Amino acid sequence: MELLLKLVAFILRVVNLVLEPILARLGGPPRTEPFPVIQNELLLVPATELAERIRQRTVRSVDVVRAYVLRIREVNPLINAVVEERFEAALADAVAADERVAVCAGDEDALKKLAKTSPLLGVPITVKESCSLQGLALSGGVVHRQNLTAEQDGETVGLLRAAGAIPLLVSNTPEYCMAFESYNNVTGRTRNPYDPRRTPAGSSGGEGALIGAGASVCGVGSDLGGSIRIPALFCGIFGHKPSAGIVSIKGHMPVCSDAHFDQFLSLGPMCRYATDLPLLLDVMSGPNASKLRLSEPVDVDKVKIYYPQKLDLTINAVPIAPEIREALRSAVKHFQNKGTYSEPLNFRYFCDSMQIASTSLQTLKDVPSVFKTNKPNLLWELVKVMMGQSEHTFAVIFMYLLSASKATVTEQHRARYMRMAAELKKDFTDKLATDGVFLMPSFPKPALRHYESFGHVTGFMYTMIMNALGLPATQVPLGFNRDGLPVGIQVVAGPNQDRLCIAVARELEKAFGGWQPPK
Repeated sequence: MELLLKLVAFILRVVNLVLEPILARLGGPPRTEPFPVIQNELLLVPATELAERIRQRTVRSVDVVRAYVLRIREVNPLINAVVEERFEAALADAVAADERVAVCAGDEDALKKLAKTSPLLGVPITVKESCSLQGLALSGGVVHRQNLTAEQDGETVGLLRAAGAIPLLVSNTPEYCMAFESYNNVTGRTRNPYDPRRTPAGSSGGEGALIGAGASVCGVGSDLGGSIRIPALFCGIFGHKPSAGIVSIKGHMPVCSDAHFDQFLSLGPMCRYATDLPLLLDVMSGPNASKLRLSEPVDVDKVKIYYPQKLDLTINAVPIAPEIREALRSAVKHFQNKGTYSEPLNFRYFCDSMQIASTSLQTLKDVPSVFKTNKPNLLWELVKVMMGQSEHTFAVIFMYLLSASKATVTEQHRARYMRMAAELKKDFTDKLATDGVFLMPSFPKPALRHYESFGHVTGFMYTMIMNALGLPATQVPLGFNRDGLPVGIQVVAGPNQDRLCIAVARELEKAFGGWQPPK
């Protein structure tokens, strides 16, 4: 059966190559006019600096929120990333934030207390729809759920609100967050701000597109197999998947009742500026923040840099694009030129990442179903999709069919892969320890064309394995390829060593320029 799964992945790659010219046409024409240029200087200020300016009353929260509302209205017709907005309520929240600051005017002690208790006061954020924002849509892109709204904030969203952040909207996802491209039959397809013919990926694709377009300074995403990091790569921004169990997933939809689900699913920050990652992660971590020691300084020059000795993992793996290879080499070379310790590594069993990750996810019990029945006829649903009679997308049925085929793995093979997972995690943990990071691709290619992800299933092995192992990882933008698409890598660290990922991300931002707006 293992051989069958590898054969399926290989066939999908071949089919994708054959269909590539067709997919190029299906994506529509290239953009004929430049992407709207950011005119308001406030849209180019990191969230942490915005919060400080608001506290010092050099800028009003109302002006910041209004600037982002106008930007969202300007670009959303081009990217279709918004599910539902709360602009009027957000402006009212901004007025209240400005009034809180005004009360503290001239009182340094009061301002310091405000900075401690409400470090994001007055800063607008956006939220992936699946993370629950009270009163706004919680359909998950599912037709029979399209009138459902969140009864209360998800726990992580609530922590951000308590810190003073002002949610503007909920953003688009694939159906039930179960696909690698953000489209569904309720809200439609989200487009990449750097090229409308390409996807911002999924499942946090709406967040990625908005932030990459300069229509949000930061947002909340969720990541079960790369759903923060791959949209961050495709949209040229930063995205952090925290260590397992650190950030609460309470209020996320869909959610699995399995007690171990939070060891795989993580909520985390997505943003344009790496300087915002520590504060966002600290707030989102709530009572677990002390485990990450984010306030402790990190001497980046003393962090050990490890990287793959070779990248071609298996015969059925998606080949690494030259520009992704070059991005990795450039990042490694930057640290080598600084005299930082670096070493190539080949982790045992890493070549089996796809099988290890998918097998680990199969251990979850009581996984919710997108279908109205717990035992859908998948082949009949596929026929209905082909006839245009299904309320579901081909992508979600494809994922269920793929899961069904993997479920036939024997207990003997399952036990072997679980043993390999435990040993691989130990190898990573022992080698990276408390002073090392591993630089690696997050995906083999820059942003894919719409519909193209089906032939690149094995490309998600680089992110999925980090969820299976529970390790923190930060996606870092490192420039563009010749087609103007963002490229980058992910920085992986040992358990609860998130601050190392972030410190290296900030160093690479300084060296390579970080996020750059679409043109």
